Amino acid sequence: MSLKFKAMKKKYTFRKFINDVHLWLGLPSAIILVVMCFTGTLYVFQKEITQWVDRDKYTIEAGGRYLAIADLTTKVETEKKGTVTSIQIPQLANEAWTFNVAKKGNAESKTEKPTLTKDSKKNKELAGSTPKKDKDKSYWVNPYNGKVISDAQTPTSEFFATVLKLHRWLLIENHDIGGAITGTAALMMLLLQITGIILWAPAKLKSWKKFNVWEPGFKIKFDAKFKRVNFDAHKALGFYAFLFVTIMAITGPYFAFNWYKTSFASLMGTKPVSKEISDQSVRPGAGSQRIDLETVLKNVRTEYPYAGTTRITFPKDSAGVFAVQKYASGFIASSAVDKMTLDQYSGKKVGATRFDQKTLGEKIIASAKLLHTGELFGTFSKILYFLACLIATSLPITGFLIWWGKNNKTEKTVSPARKQRPVIKVTA
Repeated sequence: MSLKFKAMKKKYTFRKFINDVHLWLGLPSAIILVVMCFTGTLYVFQKEITQWVDRDKYTIEAGGRYLAIADLTTKVETEKKGTVTSIQIPQLANEAWTFNVAKKGNAESKTEKPTLTKDSKKNKELAGSTPKKDKDKSYWVNPYNGKVISDAQTPTSEFFATVLKLHRWLLIENHDIGGAITGTAALMMLLLQITGIILWAPAKLKSWKKFNVWEPGFKIKFDAKFKRVNFDAHKALGFYAFLFVTIMAITGPYFAFNWYKTSFASLMGTKPVSKEISDQSVRPGAGSQRIDLETVLKNVRTEYPYAGTTRITFPKDSAGVFAVQKYASGFIASSAVDKMTLDQYSGKKVGATRFDQKTLGEKIIASAKLLHTGELFGTFSKILYFLACLIATSLPITGFLIWWGKNNKTEKTVSPARKQRPVIKVTA
């Protein structure tokens, strides 16, 4: 057997396998991942940007005492001809309150859920599709004078709503299909992260003790040619953003696949969080009247005395409860949500869920959205996520350029003497 033949016969190593997996996962998912990561980058500060652009509507002059919540609710319901279903009271006194209003027909349909018989289904088919209900709307309200300042669905908020739809479903109307595509892309991103960190590490285990072997993985050689700069950027920036991008990739499929949500929650030793704030109910006594909202707010502040944003969801019917969510905000502050339910007649606590009393697994599941968006630790974590998401947007691009450069090399000039050099064959 000749030495030339032996040289041509190369071993297929584990590292080569990892490289191939990284390559063939990255190429087909590149465009989708760029779209998802770029829209994620835009969405990180959507709340702050919306409040800044619409600051003339959202920011108010704080002073004195706010009107009674019952009076504010009546004013909004009268002006907007609907039923207030929830109120959000911000942490800062100079921010407008948000009132969510359902049209009366919508509010009634939420409490009444008739059972469809065969005849009713047949009549529904004959009559055609039912007319679309008006969407519930949110309004910014000045709590000091009761003035409805503006519809909370501003052009800025609508823009970010479109960004979110592009991020989650690629603007595909069938959310099951769109979610399946983006969810699969997120799983591919997770595998890209794992294979990427393996390729980032030095190939030989015996050389891991030497820092100079690791050093190139942390630096970008800006004075080199473009191919080298691009390669260093892909490798070094990918490492720096590894932790945050991996968290995004792990939590992303949680919102796309029910099987993933159930499995992930089971792995954490708990169950997925229900979309409903509470399924608890109370039995009204004879002549019972609903307590005023001031009492609700007072009881919430007693249970959770810290400064934070409070959202009160009204009971859906006579057996429902007040469901409350409260969370803090700030540059470095936990945005984890505490929950509480109150008897709508007595104001007594029906249940309370403190975030700090949950198990680690329950905290992770309850914070899945906050972990994915970077909101969990306030503005500081948002800045880190913004930078990481920006880097994640660049990784498919730099990775594609690396592949393109390797497959489109210009032929190197070879000297005539080297061309004429004979090949020596050695027989075994």
